Amino acid sequence: MEHTICYLSKQTEALKNSELEELFKYILAINPTLNITGALLYNNNFFLQVLEGNKETVNELFATIRKDKRHKNILIILDQKIENRIFENYEANFSIMKTKADIERLNTYLSQYDFENKYPKNLKTLIEPFLL
Repeated sequence: MEHTICYLSKQTEALKNSELEELFKYILAINPTLNITGALLYNNNFFLQVLEGNKETVNELFATIRKDKRHKNILIILDQKIENRIFENYEANFSIMKTKADIERLNTYLSQYDFENKYPKNLKTLIEPFLL
């Protein structure tokens, strides 16, 4: 069964660029091995992450994420079954948005996606502030 969790969190304290890069490298290495698709957006000390995959795997990964002391005030936006993954065909299946070009590519991709029939449309509304 396909499942998604989307959450928003605030950075506990400002991470150095090198620390953020290490975090991003780790995420890009581990998520594909778990068959997790999604995206991580970072802006103004906030993280927004979308995880998609097998329900058990997504829940286990999210339990690990919740224990990470680098962020706090985790707000779960979505935690539900999905029919199709939105990020399955996006770039490397799991992407981290760090540059304006990354954001523009994601925005273009999402603008072509059929939210009405395949995925909760409120996800796009949630991501849009990060797409500025």
